[in-house]
Amino acid sequence: MLIPASGLALPIIKSLTDCANLSKTVEPYIGQLYDLPTNLHSAATSTDSLKHLYTSTNPVISGFAFSLALFPIFLIVSEVNKNYSQVDRVWSILPTLYNAHFAIWARLNGLPTQKVDNVLAFSVIWTMRLTYNYWRKGGYQVG
Repeated sequence: MLIPASGLALPIIKSLTDCANLSKTVEPYIGQLYDLPTNLHSAATSTDSLKHLYTSTNPVISGFAFSLALFPIFLIVSEVNKNYSQVDRVWSILPTLYNAHFAIWARLNGLPTQKVDNVLAFSVIWTMRLTYNYWRKGGYQVG
């Protein structure tokens, strides 16, 4: 079993039951979500600071923050186009973006990435298939 290094933004999970326990996997890191806008603003001047912020933030929390950041974009584009299913245009791409995020985060933190890389590879293939089919059926036309 791989035990996260001290100071790593990952919980120590010792059983399968722990994986499904929100109080062990997510709740200890919710404070990072609240602090992220301030930390992002102060780290924005240096790529090293941004990298440190990225690697020291729990990847689920930064993924959730990304989702929250996308919400107003989808809302505004939906209102402008009068098409309230704008997220449908990117739903085939988003899982691959999240998988890439997890793979990059693990690699930058020196964790083994073979399994995450395999998930990412299959996700890219699946994304290409879904995105092509959506495009072929006219899903990316304006309106």
